[in-house]
Amino acid sequence: MKLQKAKILGIVNITSDSFSDGGLYLETEKAIAHALQLHADGADIIDLGAASSNPNTSPISVEEEIARLDPVIDALQAKKIPVSVDSFKPDVQRYCISKNVDYINDIQGFPYPELYRELAESNCKLIMMHSIQRIGTATIIETEPKQVFSSIIEFFEERITAITKAGVERKRIIIDPGMGFFLGSNPESSTLVLEKFPKLIEKFGLPVLIAVSRKSFLSKLTNSDVKTSSAASIAAELYAYKKGAEYIRTHDVKSLREALSVWNALA
Repeated sequence: MKLQKAKILGIVNITSDSFSDGGLYLETEKAIAHALQLHADGADIIDLGAASSNPNTSPISVEEEIARLDPVIDALQAKKIPVSVDSFKPDVQRYCISKNVDYINDIQGFPYPELYRELAESNCKLIMMHSIQRIGTATIIETEPKQVFSSIIEFFEERITAITKAGVERKRIIIDPGMGFFLGSNPESSTLVLEKFPKLIEKFGLPVLIAVSRKSFLSKLTNSDVKTSSAASIAAELYAYKKGAEYIRTHDVKSLREALSVWNALA
């Protein structure tokens, strides 16, 4: 069965301590070069993150986060490449609105009502992610998979209702159930959500983004280091595509684009 084309978000971490590639693209020139390469490899959108969200991260200021983002956003917008910014800080999101970025990607799922009016008046799409932490970066907590999925449904019911009542058009929302430590330290929570996320599409009628690339739960499933091998990530991403994900966020754009090309040629 042929599915609609998934949009690929290529990840650029402009950070010193991201889980899989911290420090590699902290310098502006390296971040821009990597972003341009991901776009050449087939990324539809470049997802920029200037502050890590892994459990062991060291916080940085709003000013530093914006300073890391600004020249990279300018370089990509000059080439008309769609930009997403991965940030949960309201002041960084306000900055993103002022820069007219195409997407804001919030791991907290836009919890601050005081920002809703500004979000409603903007044009960017909003990637609303669920996490068991609700506020802040990922933490290492074991969870019960079925309870996690029920929590995801409750979370999106509450958050989508709140933000649309404040004036954000529903068609601008993309939902992300979260993966890895955002769902719990045990891999079963992530695998169950991967299996059942089409129920979110049925219930909310919104596109779903899946971000499994190099997640720790894949390492636990394969007993290998997924940072050095793309096979586990690609397998999970193809599974998500088959299940109906319209957006896939990945580090290895080239491999995923090639895998999707073969899949659709054979489907």
